[in-house]
Amino acid sequence: MTPLSRLLPSSFRSLLGVAVLAFTAAVPRSFSAEAAPAAPTSFQFTVTSDLHDSIPLCTYVFDAVKAGAGGLGDFMLSIGDIVDHDGQTPQNLRDLIDSRFGKETVWWTLPGNHDTHSSYAMAWLRDEFTKGHNRHAPLKLQVLRSGPAGCAETTYSFDHGSVHIVMLNEYWNGKNEPGGDNATSGDIVPALREWLESDLEATDKPFVFVYGHEPAFPQHRHVGDSLDQYAEHRDAFWALLAKYKVQAFFSGHIHYYYKELKDGVYQISDGAAGKNVEGHQTYLKIFAGEAEVRIEAWQNDVATPASWHNADTIVLKPRLP
Repeated sequence: MTPLSRLLPSSFRSLLGVAVLAFTAAVPRSFSAEAAPAAPTSFQFTVTSDLHDSIPLCTYVFDAVKAGAGGLGDFMLSIGDIVDHDGQTPQNLRDLIDSRFGKETVWWTLPGNHDTHSSYAMAWLRDEFTKGHNRHAPLKLQVLRSGPAGCAETTYSFDHGSVHIVMLNEYWNGKNEPGGDNATSGDIVPALREWLESDLEATDKPFVFVYGHEPAFPQHRHVGDSLDQYAEHRDAFWALLAKYKVQAFFSGHIHYYYKELKDGVYQISDGAAGKNVEGHQTYLKIFAGEAEVRIEAWQNDVATPASWHNADTIVLKPRLP
């Protein structure tokens, strides 16, 4: 049977084709299945640090997170020292996260000093960002902005709801060279600070958080060999956070939980989810909305690792224009 379209005059068929194209172009993009999902107006996420590949200890933390209100939340963020020594990779912890929370769990990471001592760990972190492991989506697909050349896989920023998050690799030496992103001591070198300023200048989110492994103002441990080892760079970094009204800088490294408000910016040390020296394991649960962010520090006791309590709460309001 001859198709109806062939029975029509050629001039009419041409007009019909043009009409179909015009109709297709006029269909609103919102009907596409690939349209980006709306940003959440309120959400929560979990922050850990200094996991040190301590699977038995981290199991206590993850079980507590899962049992808590809202569970893990939209993602987990780990502030370095994911492994403990050379030869280890974060894969063991990735597997534990998958078993507790599901393979779809998004796990944002940055390197700590122990990670930089393991070429395997650094390679894993770079590959998780660019390619993903075991069918996990590459993190680069979800970032707003990658870091400067030389640490593009280990420094980045992203938005989620009302919050802008910046993940800094403090172990970048400022050069675009192989191995330049795993220096032996933490520092905010000028090139990293310049990248950070351009990133902070571009965001209009009401809440801005910056994460890095070593604290700017250490207490209890690592005094003199954290970011304070390079005081001029540290002070310029802190002045930048204050200039752009960053509400909090989160760090690990010390294995103690503490907070300090300086020049309007909180420094929050996340304690340790793995190895600890203060007698507690710690994780942070962050609840974010348009008008308020609440940060809860949860701790257990070494003698009763399955018993957890809310040790501290910080409430933040949106940045002023």
